[in-house]
Amino acid sequence: MRLIMLFILSCVAYYGNGQVQDTIFIKNDQQFIQNINLTEASNYIDNVSLNTFEERFSYLNQNTSLSIDYNEVSYLYVQKYLKYKWISKIIGLSAYYFPLFESKLKQYGLPKELKYLAVVESNLNPRAVSHAGAKGLWQFMPATGKEYGLYSDSYIDLFYDPVASSDAAARYLKELYNEFKDWNLAISAYNCGQGKIRSLIQKHKTKNYWKLRPYMPKETQAYVPTFIAINYIFNFYKDHQMNP
Repeated sequence: MRLIMLFILSCVAYYGNGQVQDTIFIKNDQQFIQNINLTEASNYIDNVSLNTFEERFSYLNQNTSLSIDYNEVSYLYVQKYLKYKWISKIIGLSAYYFPLFESKLKQYGLPKELKYLAVVESNLNPRAVSHAGAKGLWQFMPATGKEYGLYSDSYIDLFYDPVASSDAAARYLKELYNEFKDWNLAISAYNCGQGKIRSLIQKHKTKNYWKLRPYMPKETQAYVPTFIAINYIFNFYKDHQMNP
């Protein structure tokens, strides 16, 4: 018994040091990033006919309240993401995170397909940090996160917490949809802010996403097409011979 107690105390003394724990996290983050090669092309099947693509998009569009539009833009984004080998790694990670996302989205009465936004935001890396300071799976900026109950101090950082950030993301997305009544606009606002989308609607006198898209910031212009492409790939990756 004395030996067991000595072992436990030694473990507490070693792992209780915050510097050691931070080093472990940093090492894991570096390994995660290094394992994702954004320039490596894949060998996945991408020679699907246009008719097949159109039929698949139609199927997705009919089975969700989101707008999964098939057009030249969304088609090109699917082609782009089919060429990234790291996508199969993200599909594998989704088995861990998607049940949590779906549970939170269901709790707030939102479409389950919104779970793919976390892929667009962070590639399902819960320790992700953007150059602008957005953090976590759902990439909350400090000010926006604070509005939805996320905070950080010397003891805890809820921006990195999968449960807390997923709950905050669901509530934020619901608020965005309640204002714009259009999921493509709500999703765009998640990226560039409500104020920007609101001003574009007022200026151009339309709530048609595809008409407003050319006036959005470049990053936001890519946001919905990327979301649509991820939606497609997660539903049809087996048909392209992807293995999670």
